Amino acid sequence: MTEVYEIKGEDGTVLEVLAADDEPQGEAAEPYTTPEPAETPEPEPVEPTATVSIASRASWGARYPDGDLTLTGPAVEVWVHHSVTAQLSSDATVAAEAEQMRALESVGQTRFGTGISYNVVIFPSGRAYQGVSWNRRGTHTGGRNSTSRSICFAGNYEANNPTAAQISTAAAIYGYGKDRWWTRGAPLGGHRDVSQTACPGRNLYARLDDIRAGEGSTPPSPGEPGGLIVDGFWGSSTTRRLQQELGTPVDGVVSSQSVVWRDVNPGLTTGWRWVSDAQGSRVIAALQRKIGMASGDRDGKIGPETIRALQRYLGTRVDGVISRDSSAVMALQRRLNDGRV
Repeated sequence: MTEVYEIKGEDGTVLEVLAADDEPQGEAAEPYTTPEPAETPEPEPVEPTATVSIASRASWGARYPDGDLTLTGPAVEVWVHHSVTAQLSSDATVAAEAEQMRALESVGQTRFGTGISYNVVIFPSGRAYQGVSWNRRGTHTGGRNSTSRSICFAGNYEANNPTAAQISTAAAIYGYGKDRWWTRGAPLGGHRDVSQTACPGRNLYARLDDIRAGEGSTPPSPGEPGGLIVDGFWGSSTTRRLQQELGTPVDGVVSSQSVVWRDVNPGLTTGWRWVSDAQGSRVIAALQRKIGMASGDRDGKIGPETIRALQRYLGTRVDGVISRDSSAVMALQRRLNDGRV
């Protein structure tokens, strides 16, 4: 008898159900197919143009087994799930998302002893994290785990709406996975199509056509923990990690900063763009907001006022200067290595 793990709502509705396969590898369940009008011609194969970035298992601190066995050949079905766990905001930190990944992993490990159940998990930020590897069997869709793969949205989408970033990421992954992780013709469906569950929630289920049809893109991977050298110099690598944490475009560049402050801040090194008519940078504006500066002061420009506010926020000496071997930059680098700002 296959062990089943159900998550129920307050009214007793089964919101999600996880189960291991009870058949040997290779004995597939009847494939699910998305109905199409008979007159619809088969589309010509098109190489996906989406950029897909999925954070590794190491990035969120996977601790338990990576599934229970190795699968051969591509999947023939793709199932969309929701986790019915904490509903994070779209501006949640990487650290908060990593914590939820470990919580999901604990559920799978406790129930089945095989680690996290889902292949990839997408948060409201749009960031995607690898769960059980693509070539390893999880416990997401009982009876079909050996022949399918899973895309899970973190949260409860019976009660909440998926974000545009989540839909875009899921569309990118589904398109990119064709002829890689699943066959080109592998249909995408909701878990409820083949199980007695509301999963992936009515609000997400209503968006499956957008995932099937969209091209989408994924945000840059949050990177590996401990990736920065804590040296007190704020260069392109530090900026890139800061951009990832704050959810701004990631290019390692702090654009349009006043040249007036360049020489008095020798700890600001590579990737800083110094100009005479500064307009400010999105990453500095986001940082100003994060450290609690008033809305009228969030101009996206580094300078004594912003540096003092950052130093106070980090608990280091307040002098309004980023020196060489800056203690403030070291504190920021340590926080970024911990997945937070």
